[in-house]
Amino acid sequence: MTDRRYEAVVFDLDGTLLDTVQDIANAMNNVLKRHGFPEHDIASYRHFIGNGISKLVYRALPSEISESAHYNKLLSEVIDEYSRHLDVYTKLYDGIEGLLTELTKRGIRLAILSNKDDSFMDEVVATYLSQWNFEVVFGARVNIPVKPDPYSALEIAEIMGLQPAEFIFLGDSNVDMHTANRAGMYALGAAWGFRGREELYANGAQAVIDSPTDLLTLL
Repeated sequence: MTDRRYEAVVFDLDGTLLDTVQDIANAMNNVLKRHGFPEHDIASYRHFIGNGISKLVYRALPSEISESAHYNKLLSEVIDEYSRHLDVYTKLYDGIEGLLTELTKRGIRLAILSNKDDSFMDEVVATYLSQWNFEVVFGARVNIPVKPDPYSALEIAEIMGLQPAEFIFLGDSNVDMHTANRAGMYALGAAWGFRGREELYANGAQAVIDSPTDLLTLL
């Protein structure tokens, strides 16, 4: 795909490293059910996910509730629900373990940039990704722009002492592709994630791969 030498990979989390959709859907649906609101299927959550939990809750609630004074209370309930059940069905995608191990062997440096609330990131990484060294792990932080703003991607490059062009940015959504391109990183789409190949190419993917280990062909 390219003959450039890449030194590091920035990974999205949900839909790229981890299949989290069932636990996220269950947390939101439990709150919806508790309040007598319509629940949603998994296919819907694949599109709700990507811009952070605040936006997910906004999308999942009935419109008249999303715009009401009740929104913040319901958001707090979803955060609490998810924090207590975030590791029931979540799992690494097939091939991720092998990819991360091989990247480590090759000396490729690793980072994570997610729009998942930063308060969840330590537990998620400790539970599923602790055997690999991610030098920087950022979720959605207070008063810091979230993806697709390139702020945090550029901050990762600065912390790691590399140029943005030395990074592959692997993600599964339009949000990730826009982030990568705005940051000047190689925008690589993960076709196994929540959104699919068509959305990735339509939003600036420079390439799309069907399985995690296909990334190794770029190195």
